[in-house]
Amino acid sequence: MALTLRGIGQLPLGEVTPGVVIYVNDTPLPAVGSNVPTYDISSIQVLKGPQGTLFGRNTLGGAVVIGTQKPTYRFEGFGEGTYGRFDYRELQGAINIPIVEDKVAFRAAGQIRRQDPRTIAFDEGPGFDNIHQDAFRLSLLIEPFDGFTSTTVYEYFKGDELAGGLYLLRQNFPFAALGLAAVDPQVEAALATQASNRRGSFDGGIDGGASYRKATAITNDTSYSFGDMTVRNIFGYRKNYSYQLINTGGLPILQIPTGLSAPLPAWVPFTLFTASSVIDRQYLTNETQLLGNFGAFNFIAGVFYNNDKPHGPTGSQFTAFSVGGVPAPAVTSHVRNRNWAIYGQIGYDITDKLKLNLGGRYSWDKVSACGGTIGTSYVDEATCLATANTGAIDGVGTVSNKGQEPSWTVGLDYKATPDWLLYIVSRRGYRGANVNTPKFETVYTTGGTDPACVATGGVCPDLRPFQKTNEETITDLEVGSKYDYRVGTARGHLNIAAYYSKYKNALQFLNTQTTVPNGTPDSPSNGSLAVNAANLRIWGVELEASISPARSVTVGFNAAYTNVTVESLTLPADLPPTIVLGKDQINKYSPSFSGTASFNWILPVRPANGEVSFNADVFMTADYGGQNGEKLPGYELANARLDWRGIADTGIDLGIFVKNVFNEKYFSAASVLLPSFPTSSVYAGDPRIWGVSAKYTF
Repeated sequence: MALTLRGIGQLPLGEVTPGVVIYVNDTPLPAVGSNVPTYDISSIQVLKGPQGTLFGRNTLGGAVVIGTQKPTYRFEGFGEGTYGRFDYRELQGAINIPIVEDKVAFRAAGQIRRQDPRTIAFDEGPGFDNIHQDAFRLSLLIEPFDGFTSTTVYEYFKGDELAGGLYLLRQNFPFAALGLAAVDPQVEAALATQASNRRGSFDGGIDGGASYRKATAITNDTSYSFGDMTVRNIFGYRKNYSYQLINTGGLPILQIPTGLSAPLPAWVPFTLFTASSVIDRQYLTNETQLLGNFGAFNFIAGVFYNNDKPHGPTGSQFTAFSVGGVPAPAVTSHVRNRNWAIYGQIGYDITDKLKLNLGGRYSWDKVSACGGTIGTSYVDEATCLATANTGAIDGVGTVSNKGQEPSWTVGLDYKATPDWLLYIVSRRGYRGANVNTPKFETVYTTGGTDPACVATGGVCPDLRPFQKTNEETITDLEVGSKYDYRVGTARGHLNIAAYYSKYKNALQFLNTQTTVPNGTPDSPSNGSLAVNAANLRIWGVELEASISPARSVTVGFNAAYTNVTVESLTLPADLPPTIVLGKDQINKYSPSFSGTASFNWILPVRPANGEVSFNADVFMTADYGGQNGEKLPGYELANARLDWRGIADTGIDLGIFVKNVFNEKYFSAASVLLPSFPTSSVYAGDPRIWGVSAKYTF
């Protein structure tokens, strides 16, 4: 799941810490290969702006905190089934079992999801965008004596799915410019086919591709309260495995002439671009907190530790301009990240209305990596290190980086009335230093000369200045108001926030596919380099409001305006000539405007003594996301749902829903939007999805 808050988003590649961190049961999820649970959830919190002085990791844009349902001391549970379009089938449920009264309780929950491909393949292939997921969760609560609580959760997820289908958006320049004029009519035909059916994609010989993910995790949250103090420890261990294979170019297998006569083949297959990756990693986090509340004064102090490292063979394979189906070499990439931090925050009630908040954090980061082309497949870390230690100039080597940075929070809360809060806060956040892999050491990546470096006139690029990246920092100022109101029988809330941020050394990924020769042993992992590209200024205004003129009706609205301005570029002066990056090519992840309007109505009828409710919402966004400074077109999506709950006091609920009511055609994400690349491709959003559900609660 890629999230964007206040102009800060998840970088599209690599093991870089997310700009917005997702927490499940107060443990942070990794940037790649993770799955966000969608069943048996108790709470979702969105924290905007830099974080890190209260808990968890340091972040630039914010955090999303998800809590799963904890065991209780009641025997209860539910089972729910859903059926929908494209043969969508979902079963989920939970059971809660008290084991020792008020001392020990257990909860088990699970979810199974299946759906046929939502995108057809124009050429041979099974299609794309199906769902095939299995997940379960086991939770154990232990409270042996007053003040002591320990909750342990084991989580399992497996998704064995086809790849996402890619929409062939356009051709950027003729293949004739590359000496492949025979390809251009084939591309024109593919574009015509794509334009005739937005819900289809070309397979390109990947047989549906792959999106395979498997994750297991165990977390423990233990706390002990004594008097006005609490000691808390949060432990998390996770293993993630992911295999991805996509037809990035969005084209079918093309044919190019050989100039040979029979019986030799006159044509051979030509693949523009496919990409695959394997990620096998393990993640360990531990956090210890001390909390205190002494009337007008409260505090939290903590120590955070994170260590993520390889668990098995890991790397990427980018096949570009392949003749005869010859794949590119597999580039192994192993990264170790370690982070230590101390943090704390105090709150002091200056008066009964005015409160001062002060927080600080200091973090130390260390990253090391081993990578390169070793044999014909990915290898484990031990093999990579042994190869690197031979000292050969073969693109297999180790690189490392480290850094340390402070974060802070200072703010005032003013409670004008019991229902009206005014606040002002300034925060500083950062993202740690990192590396690009593998080690750039061959003639192809150190500025040497070789005929294979056709794109740069035989003089190969020097990528050594890009081996490491520096810390990114953001400093913001936010003012806001939170108001709960009642007017007669009507009630609601109105929250407004305005912020201004300075974002320095912002990372940008630069594509190197047309710069480094295909098959280079030390070609950059994932075909791209992360570089500190720009200083940005981000400001915006956010609104969240709701009104209930009667208990049965609620109307809600939230909106965000975001302005991202590139103040200056911070790129090294010696960029390879094939990489051109101006201010207009810096990615601006957030749309300038986005918002949601919602309506909830509890109908004034109670058939079979059940409650009937209708919910509808419309999401709107301006142009957003994209790549290389190009944004994707904005769109509007409408969703609706009708529920009949508590039918005849049986615990049975029935529902019917429609997502994307008007079958809006839109693009959900970019794949390749680079003018230096022959074609551009994007991901198409889901079509209209309808379904019915039945739930039994006991």
